[in-house]
Amino acid sequence: MADLFANPADGLLYNNVRATSEVQLDRFEADLSIKRLMLVRAQVGLTTPRPANVPIVGPAYPIPPTPLRFDEQYLRAMHRYLFQDVYPWAGETRQDRSFQGYKPAPNVQADHLMTYANHRRIGPDVAALAAQLAAENNLKGLTKPQFVERAAYYLDHFNHVHPFREGNGRTMQAVLMQLGHQAGYRISFEKVYKDFNLARDTGVVGVSANHHENQTRLRYLLDAATTPLPGAAGLLARLPSQAQPLAATTLEVARIEALRELKASSQWVGIRHAEETGTSLKAPNGAALTSPVMNYVQAAIMARPEALTEQATLDELKSAYLVIARSDQPHFSDKSVLQRFTQATQQAVKLHQSLPVAQQQRVPLTQPKEAVVPPVTATSTKQKAPAPKRRGPKL
Repeated sequence: MADLFANPADGLLYNNVRATSEVQLDRFEADLSIKRLMLVRAQVGLTTPRPANVPIVGPAYPIPPTPLRFDEQYLRAMHRYLFQDVYPWAGETRQDRSFQGYKPAPNVQADHLMTYANHRRIGPDVAALAAQLAAENNLKGLTKPQFVERAAYYLDHFNHVHPFREGNGRTMQAVLMQLGHQAGYRISFEKVYKDFNLARDTGVVGVSANHHENQTRLRYLLDAATTPLPGAAGLLARLPSQAQPLAATTLEVARIEALRELKASSQWVGIRHAEETGTSLKAPNGAALTSPVMNYVQAAIMARPEALTEQATLDELKSAYLVIARSDQPHFSDKSVLQRFTQATQQAVKLHQSLPVAQQQRVPLTQPKEAVVPPVTATSTKQKAPAPKRRGPKL
């Protein structure tokens, strides 16, 4: 599918700065968006690490005020504010132009890719996360360890949704600053910005089946970046009486987590399945490709989770499992890989069987005896990963 955010004539993202090369666009994007981000820092009482040497000019979308609900409308407004000088599509999500995309993750796990929420699920996923965050009173009333724990959890989930074509990292930094400020904490990424991308990438790839373990780097990062907000307002926001801890994850977010684990486990299975079937996961130029197995999960299941109530989906998942299970040359790790895949599939099926009747197909579900998960048919389309983007600029 064509990248509707980019000019087909030169491959550059449509921009307001008349950039003629990727290097030039990167420089303009960094300079202009960081100047906006520094104003968000000032809004929440943080000193700016360096003065703006060039006045900000252009459209006058204001900094979004700290919201009562950190929903899609708010995320769009923050992205539009930060990138209004650079991109005419600032504030649009990937869903608006049907962009999927993924990136290599060599620093997290060799041969693995970072894939995000399917672009069709951005709206529903953000709504589910915003509703659960609001149910926790936007993390007010928490001690610093409690706040860091939950803030890392939500940062990981919003990172996985990855609402925007470009600029997700800086947008989430601004969001966390405002989230922290209303909860009685200052969050400054100035000293930890070099660790930000690796921390969020580790959570998105999901090397471990334990979500909490995958968020470890994010907790370390936020712990180093977070300090109590001084003054009466900070003390009031941190009062224990303000805390509204969840008794359990909401059903909607539990489904998101189950789908993330299904996709993460499918990556391991997809690599082994490709080895068994002789499928190359490298393009002629050496770029990484998604495996047919992972591509099936991302395109068919992540986009339409109700497919998990259909027997045809379970059969597809099962077929890849069987190719590996019946291998004449099994790997030492096959058992653990297949076990994780099985458990992820069973959990995802269990949670999505409770979908409203109107969203389910009439086909009765009979779960196969052997663990499930996604092999793709021969007609599945491989995707070529874009070249790795430069990492975030220094504040």
